[in-house]
Amino acid sequence: MIRSMFSAVSGLKGHQTRMDVVGNNIANVNTTGFKASRVTFADMISQNLSGASAPNGTIGGVNPKQIGLGMSVASTDLLYTNGSVQQTGKNTDIAISRGDGLFVVSKGQQKFYTRNGAFSFDAEGNLTIPSTGLYVQGYMANNGVISVAGDNTTKIRIPAGKSMEAQTTATASYTKNLNATTPGYEVANVLVRYADGTTQTTNSYAPSEVGKLVLTMDNGRKIYLDSSAPAQTVGSAPTGTLYSSTISNVTASTTGHVDAVLAMDSGNPSSPKEINGSATATITRTGATSLTSGTYAFGDVFNISGKITSVVSSPPSDVVLTLDANNTITPGTPVTVKVPNPNSFTYAVGDTYTGQLKITSLTPQTGATVTTADGNSVKLAAAIPAITSATATYAHTGSATDGTIQAITRESVYQFGGKTVSSVVLNTKSGSSIDGLVGKDYARNDTFYPSVATTITVYDSLGAKHDVPVVFTKASNNKWTLSLGSGGDTFNITEADGTTTTVALTKTDLKFDTSGSYVSGTASLSLTYENGAAPQQVAMNLAAITQYSGTSTIAADSDGHAAGTLASVDIDSTGVITGTYTNNVRQKEAQIAMAQFNNPSGLTKMGGNLYQESNNSGTRTISGASDIGTELTTSALEMSNVDLADQFSDMIITQRGFQSNSKIITVDDEMRSLIHKSAGEGELRAAARANGFRSMREDGQRWIDAGITSQDEVVRATRD
Repeated sequence: MIRSMFSAVSGLKGHQTRMDVVGNNIANVNTTGFKASRVTFADMISQNLSGASAPNGTIGGVNPKQIGLGMSVASTDLLYTNGSVQQTGKNTDIAISRGDGLFVVSKGQQKFYTRNGAFSFDAEGNLTIPSTGLYVQGYMANNGVISVAGDNTTKIRIPAGKSMEAQTTATASYTKNLNATTPGYEVANVLVRYADGTTQTTNSYAPSEVGKLVLTMDNGRKIYLDSSAPAQTVGSAPTGTLYSSTISNVTASTTGHVDAVLAMDSGNPSSPKEINGSATATITRTGATSLTSGTYAFGDVFNISGKITSVVSSPPSDVVLTLDANNTITPGTPVTVKVPNPNSFTYAVGDTYTGQLKITSLTPQTGATVTTADGNSVKLAAAIPAITSATATYAHTGSATDGTIQAITRESVYQFGGKTVSSVVLNTKSGSSIDGLVGKDYARNDTFYPSVATTITVYDSLGAKHDVPVVFTKASNNKWTLSLGSGGDTFNITEADGTTTTVALTKTDLKFDTSGSYVSGTASLSLTYENGAAPQQVAMNLAAITQYSGTSTIAADSDGHAAGTLASVDIDSTGVITGTYTNNVRQKEAQIAMAQFNNPSGLTKMGGNLYQESNNSGTRTISGASDIGTELTTSALEMSNVDLADQFSDMIITQRGFQSNSKIITVDDEMRSLIHKSAGEGELRAAARANGFRSMREDGQRWIDAGITSQDEVVRATRD
């Protein structure tokens, strides 16, 4: 009997272990990412009463006689199945909705693994599990590019208010369609509108492009070249005579004086009649009295003033005034002026006299600025001869003092009939009027195709935005031409800040095959700025354009952007964290790392929803979620995979097993007591019946009464 008690004790211990596991499962029914466990049992070794024998010629084989010695806990298995996904609305919560991956978290150099995706950013922008402070591991992006590097993970850090530098536009890519059946119109005549407000109707419009090559220097200055200027090289200082043009004006400064000769002007009523008693004298402002501020031109008036110290009348009309030494005629020396026709003026000592002289000569010194009629302006490296006429010219020779050439472009306007054109309207033979391009030739009976206007957004090196108009015009079947907004290859954009952006287009015709597919055609833009940004080149990718019958839907998408600040982040199903900036740019910031094990059930539970590798967890693979077949759901958490119905069933079964083993111990004890008292067979049977045991015959009679078996079968079974 002693064996049964020991077997029952082993059953009690095993079922107690199972009840412990069931209790722990139920306790964690709402624990995020919790994985339930189960207990499996195995019988212990059996005692052999007799071994098995093989059959022989006289008798068949005999099975072994064995008595089991109880049971033991075979295993406590981790049930690594997915739990349900519950939406939370928090954008940093992440649920593992498919696959057996785990998040990688760290504490110092230690790495742990978890299914708990309740993440948050801390004060320094680190992605953490806020309940433990463990850092979520992943791969940080470099300028929006993520390189997944296996075990080489790092903590994910995305500071709030992270800034994004401006990026210069380098490429503009065109997509979609140009209408192959764009209708053509026969031109009847052309209405030309001029910049001066006048108009003209003509049967033949052939504009001329008027403009100059322009050097953009590294100091931001622009130099407009003559047609006779020698070739220049980008990256070098300009050489040779760059331009020769009429002088418009000169500007004086404290570091660039201008000598001047001033004369009285009898035709100007504001001019003195005499100075220091002379009607023909000229005033020379040179040396200490040279001009140190202001802009002047030959033949312009020069304003004079001084405080009156005496007034002498000379009837009938002239008045002689004495001005103190602070006058602007001869600074430092008092001067007398005779004022003609002073009838409408009142003069008194202490008043300020004002008048005008005529500039008859200007001599700019080193450092003064000369501006010419062609739009050039230069600070002189040496004095130039006196300017004594309105036709005086200045020729500029390029040198290192001008700086380094950063770009060469062309700035131009279109003229027709000697006047600048502002717009053209094509009157067609069908009676309609269609806007044309000022840079295109049109003549009566020509076939005209309406243009398709597009805009390329370009960001310069300072992050400023510029909209460049690019026009596509059908030239013939399967052939289109490109131009800028004016219809030509150059275009000037007047920006909101008043500066000018100059655009030049380099291109070939855009051609398609008979199936509407791209064949050839290239283009690029050159841009120079007055806002201090560096000149730039923008490549235009035209290869994705198609030409099918239907609506023209062509559009351009360009790279580059303005500076911005991180406004928000979101996480996709692969664990990629994307930031949205105030400049409307979305950029990848990081990717959450995921771990996978050959045997995730072999991981060691560490508490706090954490796991660690074990000797039987298998090979570890760390990568992105998609690489290991794991799918994530954001703004959600994975709940426990505990099934309460199963757990309650297991609890009842475990309870029954525990009770049965307890009963075995009780019966065994009573029977051993009777045996020690030398109880008879009847007493033993009675004791067994009292504890719920029945004889086989008694059980058989109940089965017969219940219709489960027959009396013959019971007799046979009890006999055996």
